[in-house]
Parts: sequence; C-alpha cells; structure tokens
Amino acid sequence: MSYAILGILSARDWSAYEVAEQIGRGMSEIVPRADRQRYNAPKKLVERGLVTARTEPTGTQRSRTIYSITPEGRAAITEWMATETKASTMEFEGLLRVCVADLGSIDDLRNTLRTVRAQAEMKRQVFVANARLIKTPGAGSFPGRQHVLAMSAKYMVGHFTHIISWVDWMLDEVADWPDTVTPVETHADRIQAILDGIIEEYGDSSPAQE
Repeated sequence: MSYAILGILSARDWSAYEVAEQIGRGMSEIVPRADRQRYNAPKKLVERGLVTARTEPTGTQRSRTIYSITPEGRAAITEWMATETKASTMEFEGLLRVCVADLGSIDDLRNTLRTVRAQAEMKRQVFVANARLIKTPGAGSFPGRQHVLAMSAKYMVGHFTHIISWVDWMLDEVADWPDTVTPVETHADRIQAILDGIIEEYGDSSPAQE
C-alpha cells in the first residue's frame, strides 16, 4: 500500500481526496488493503518522512491537504523496485464459498456464481473505462506511464474475463446437480475428467527440478 501511494505521488503532488480517488480507480483490486487504508496510509508515510503534507485553502471555508513525495520517498520506491517481487495473492470470497458449497444449498451455490459473474462484469468495465481514459491524449493522470498502464489494463480485463468464463462454465456443470452433496458420487466420472484435464494440460508446467 505504501508503495502504491508513493507511485502515485511520484508523478506530481496530489490532495488527500485525489490520492483516494486514484486508489479507487482499480488499484484496490491489485492491493486489497488499499481501499480500507486510502485516507490513513498517506499520514503514516508523512510520519516516516517519505511524504510531506501541507494545507491549502480551497476558496471556501474549508482547506485541503496536499501530499508531496520527498527525496527519501523516491529513494524508498526506487530501492523497492530493485527487490524481488512477492508471489501474487488473492482475496476471493466467492471462490471460498464454492470450496465449501456442500455446506449450503444448490440455490446458494448458483446465486453465489451469478453474483460473482455480475461483480466481475462490473469490475471489468472499470478497467475498460480506465483504458479509454489512458488512451485519451491529456486525459490520463499519468501520461508518462501510458505504456505500462496499458499492459496492466490488459491483465485486469483478462483477469475478470477469465472469472466470467469460469462462472459460465461452472453454471453449465452444476445445471443438473440436484444438490451440493450427492454429485461427489453421481457425477464422479465427470469430476475425474475435469481433474484429468487439468493434470494433462498443466501437469508438466512446473519449474524443472535440478
């Protein structure tokens, strides 16, 4: 989260509201904690000397806080960029519900899948909208990053497209399930075929062992 904000501020100074707005434009899908910390995290960076904060009038009786990255902040993110990246993680409640679907009804499972699909469609459109904004000359917040943001948008759109395709496939698979318990026996052959397909397609894709 800290590096996400430093990355935002490295382009230019932003108000507290603008930083939160940038995080809300899809960054919270990459850094799950970002949305919950969008207002508090910059304050912590100020305490660490990586960011400074100043107050500016807005023309009304209220004022706004403007954040700026410090040389120490730039050094911190440059150093971080040279380190080995962590493995990707995922926070996906819908998939957890699928994993324990035998504890609920078949209607619960199907409703979960439909909800997951609707959410994925909505989030995919967020990144399609971002792509339009990035493409528009002078409209994006980070014109100097158009090339790398385009690559990121491609991944995120593909990610949510994959979820949508998986849901459609699974809805077909469970269409004749009478419940969420007995298919372990009544659909055993089909389950084995799915597992065999996974192993056949990806079983040799692991890194070679020395």
